[in-house]
Amino acid sequence: MKLRIAPLLVVSISMLSSLPVLAQDGAALFKTKCAMCHGDQGQGKSPMAPKIAGSAKVEAVLTKGGEAKAPHIKPMSALTADQVSSLAAFVKTLK
Repeated sequence: MKLRIAPLLVVSISMLSSLPVLAQDGAALFKTKCAMCHGDQGQGKSPMAPKIAGSAKVEAVLTKGGEAKAPHIKPMSALTADQVSSLAAFVKTLK
């Protein structure tokens, strides 16, 4: 039993240790790709872009597209899966 838990624990810790790195990369991406419309803190710029600070929907909108009248009606295909994950992790840290 202990032998099965140890690898899982190591994998879990290594995944958690990468979260700050994802957020840092996400900060740079956010600044260049998102802040122009959503504001430097994700506060939004009405009526052009909604507040996204702390949103858990960012990853879905970037990969699947948004609502019919949203600027991101289509997925943002210019972003890689890693970039989308980084952006989503960063946006969740915004308040």
